[in-house]
Amino acid sequence: MLFGIGSKKKGSISEEVQPTNNASVTNNSAAKVILDKAKLGLNENIVWLKRNGINLEKHRARVFVVMDRSGSMGYSPKGDLYKNGYVQEVLTRLLPLALKFDDDGELEVYVFNNECVQLPSMTMNNYESYVENVILSNNYGPSGGTNYAPVIRKAIRNYKDDSEFPAFGMFITDGSPSDEDETNEMVRKSSKYKMFLQFVGIGEEEFGYLERLDNLEGRKVDNTAFIKVSDFSKLNDEQLYEKLLEQYPQWLKSMNIN
Repeated sequence: MLFGIGSKKKGSISEEVQPTNNASVTNNSAAKVILDKAKLGLNENIVWLKRNGINLEKHRARVFVVMDRSGSMGYSPKGDLYKNGYVQEVLTRLLPLALKFDDDGELEVYVFNNECVQLPSMTMNNYESYVENVILSNNYGPSGGTNYAPVIRKAIRNYKDDSEFPAFGMFITDGSPSDEDETNEMVRKSSKYKMFLQFVGIGEEEFGYLERLDNLEGRKVDNTAFIKVSDFSKLNDEQLYEKLLEQYPQWLKSMNIN
């Protein structure tokens, strides 16, 4: 793990959550099927990128995901997205990016509402029941509002070091923030460091703020991207990774990162 729970490297946060002891691994679980398919989809996308002059086969990055846990995630049109398996599927499909790019193959996980907390990383040992055993069992289900600034502030604290590896963050949210001005300042600050934020809007929100963010002035480089995915289940894995990685190579180039 490049920068996760238990790390002694500069910038690790003190607010940690321990996993429960009842996690189980079932080889024939639905999560394993989802993960195996996702790995294939990512590999196909990596091959496609290479054919088009972008070689990420040996790329290394500190991969993290930020998951919205605001109250609206508990009463979406699809129900409680944490209890009905939706968030579990999303995280499982994002795990291959960490398995591919992160040196230890661990997906660092943050959840946020008004505030943000870092959870134990998602790994091959705990992914199958991660939402139940790590998030919900520690009372981090949906509640509260939607503030982006605390998340980005915490990410800056964790990834502004002098590591040779960039940080690739996926920011999953179902709504625009209540703290736009403060978020703008944090995004401007984050652009000074080797940190790319891929925002993913889920549900039927218009996400006007995230669409405007691409044109935010006062940044060293454009270090954010936005895609809207109303329903993850309607995208196959290759399509999903194509969207997630679409602007990342250009950012690497702008930061002179190989």
